[in-house]
Amino acid sequence: MCYDYAKMCCEIASAAGRYSIINVSKIGKSVMGRGIPCVKIGEGKYKLFLSGAYHGLEYLTAAVLVKFLKEYAAKVTKAETLLGYDVGKLYDRITLFIAPMINPDGVDIAVNGIDVSDKLHRQLIKETGIQDFAGTWQANARGVDINHNFDALWKQVKDKPSATKYGGAFPESEPETRAVTEFVRKEKPDMLIAFHSQGREIYYDFNGKEGARSREIAEKMAAVSGYSACVPEGTATFGGCKDWFIDEFGKEGFTVEMGYGKNPLSMDMLDSVYDECAKIILCVQTEMCKK
Repeated sequence: MCYDYAKMCCEIASAAGRYSIINVSKIGKSVMGRGIPCVKIGEGKYKLFLSGAYHGLEYLTAAVLVKFLKEYAAKVTKAETLLGYDVGKLYDRITLFIAPMINPDGVDIAVNGIDVSDKLHRQLIKETGIQDFAGTWQANARGVDINHNFDALWKQVKDKPSATKYGGAFPESEPETRAVTEFVRKEKPDMLIAFHSQGREIYYDFNGKEGARSREIAEKMAAVSGYSACVPEGTATFGGCKDWFIDEFGKEGFTVEMGYGKNPLSMDMLDSVYDECAKIILCVQTEMCKK
């Protein structure tokens, strides 16, 4: 079973109805007009922004983040610990913003396929020459790779719309990218984590730049999760969300590549990958409280 936009929205709505501490808003809309939900949990002065599903095949990241927000809200409400962490104290000191699916159009194309009655979808077939999008599609509904569309050493890896790695006509050309940048510029989070798959790695720098405690915190994240803290290579070194965040704000920003395997990772991996990523998030919150 895959995890699409409708499934995510249903789970978020259900959680918000159950737990009053969950506040849901939308930070923007996709190319096809889908709202991009963002959940706010917490009352603290420190702000942490979590986001996922920048790529169509990486819908497991959205499922993990939604599971975390549900578990976190439940444990705070019941005054219970989560994986050994006192989430009540974290709730009081940290405001969490969670946007599980930045690229809802891309996820739906990857999961549910192309609708030939839709003009944008027909244009994608024409421009890319792709007929079967199920195992290949990472970009948005205009064939732009959102994680190459941020203004951080932006450049075009490919020169036209594609299933992956086309950075768009210019930085922040896409509404999904602008939804993130405008939200971050408004809320000014202290830290940011963008979740991707796969590789079980944590990236913490951009072009030699990093926040004051980036390496230290990345190593602690690695210690609790079994992941590796490392510097990205190749096309992973520019144009991404955490790259832009580090470059523009000079704060600690991270990319977490969850799980091992070939995208899309199986939803059967949800529970095991969730534990790893939940420990990463809780570790980061704990480190933020040390400021």
